[in-house]
Amino acid sequence: MGDWCLIESDPGVFTELVDKMGVKGLQFEEVFDMDSMPASNQVIGLIFLFKYEKQEPREVNYSQQDLFFAKQVIQNACATQAILSVLLNSEQVTDLGPSLTDFKVFTKDFDPATRGLALSNQDTIKAVHNSFARVSSFDFVQDKDDDKEDAFHFVGYVPYKGKVWELDGLQEGPIEIKAPAAGASAEDWLATAKPEIKSRIEKYSAGEIRFNLLAITKDEAYSTELEILKLRHLRQRANIKLVSLGEDLELDDEVDDDEAPEGVT
Repeated sequence: MGDWCLIESDPGVFTELVDKMGVKGLQFEEVFDMDSMPASNQVIGLIFLFKYEKQEPREVNYSQQDLFFAKQVIQNACATQAILSVLLNSEQVTDLGPSLTDFKVFTKDFDPATRGLALSNQDTIKAVHNSFARVSSFDFVQDKDDDKEDAFHFVGYVPYKGKVWELDGLQEGPIEIKAPAAGASAEDWLATAKPEIKSRIEKYSAGEIRFNLLAITKDEAYSTELEILKLRHLRQRANIKLVSLGEDLELDDEVDDDEAPEGVT
C-alpha cells in the first residue's frame, strides 16, 4: 500500500491522468475566482487541496447507500482518490472506461474501509497514478501524521441525486452539504458547494495561501472531435453503399469501422 508516489496538483496532470484511466472528454481547470466559475451544468465536480489540520470527525450521511465512498488507506494517493470519488459518482460521466467501470462494479457492495483496501490493490489505477511522479524539489506532503512538515489533503465535491456531497477519505463517510445560497435553484449545485469551500479558506491564517481549487468540466474540443469522427464514419458508410450500387468513387478518408464511436449505426 505504501508504493504510491506523490503527484502534482496541476490541471494538466490531472486531465492526462483521467484520460489514461480511460475516461475521455474531461478536463481540469484551475479556479482563481469562485464567482467566475462555469455554470453548474458544465462542472462535473470540484477538487479542493488545502492545508490539513487535525479536526473533529464531522457528521456523515449514509442515507444515500449507492453513493461511492472509500476510506483513505494509501499514503500519497489522496489526489487520485478525490478524483475517483467525483468520477464514480458523477451522473454526467456516462462512460468510465473499462478499468473504472470494473472497479466500481467490483466494490459496489463493499464498506468504505474495504473499498479503500481494494483501491490500494488496483494495479491499473496505481500504475497510472505512479506514471505522474513529481520531479519537483518541492512536494506537497500528504501524510496527515507527519508533524515535521505541513500536510496537505484533497477532497472532492460532487452533485448526486439532487444533493451536494463532500467526499473526504479521512472522514468516516460522505458529508452532505446543507447550506445552499439564498435563492439558489435545485440545479445550481455550485451555489451550495461554494460557501463550504469559502469557509475553509477563511479559516486559514492571514499568511496561508497554499490551497488550490480545480473544476472538472467537459472538454468541448473533445466533443467536437468526436462529432467529426462520427461524420467521417457515416460518410464512409454512405460512400461504400454508393460504390456497391455502381458509383465510381474513391475512398480517400478511410476509418476503421470496428472503432466507430457510439451513435454510428
